[in-house]
Amino acid sequence: MKIADENSSVPADAIEALARRLLPAIRSYFESDEGQREFAEWQTTQDAEKSTDGEVKPDDKVRRTA
Repeated sequence: MKIADENSSVPADAIEALARRLLPAIRSYFESDEGQREFAEWQTTQDAEKSTDGEVKPDDKVRRTA
């Protein structure tokens, strides 16, 4: 499985090692009461931001660069 592309300067094994290190903490957080509550709040926000045609409006907090 290829993780990095030709534009990445981070070796694939470093990305895999980081993912292995972070995944247990991420899982624990989302299984916790706090994580469940925040996820439910996020879902509510996403539902509220849907326009009439079903598209999600861009999040003002996230600045995306192309």
